[in-house]
Amino acid sequence: MASKPSVAVYDACVLYPFHLRNVLIQCAFDGLVEARWSDDIHDERIRNLATNTSSLPVERLIATRDRMKAVLPQADVTHYRSLVSDLKLPDPGDRHVPAAAIAEKASHA
Repeated sequence: MASKPSVAVYDACVLYPFHLRNVLIQCAFDGLVEARWSDDIHDERIRNLATNTSSLPVERLIATRDRMKAVLPQADVTHYRSLVSDLKLPDPGDRHVPAAAIAEKASHA
């Protein structure tokens, strides 16, 4: 009997590198994992790539986000923002990630 795939929130740091992002998207597409992300995570990835790679047009980064959402529509987490203020982290700007994980009942190792 096959087990249900783990639910994993893909943070901006793993979606940032091109090859790693492609591998992780393929794993989710193939059903090896149930990927999750949020608009906040996408915004962070886009912002960091735009800052660090000035030759890369923001429109291309947005198009990549839109393709990711089209290929894995179930990955979009939208109901997490109410949880953000209750979380305490050294960097308050990172609270959206565990909030998305909690909202989606992400698997833990």
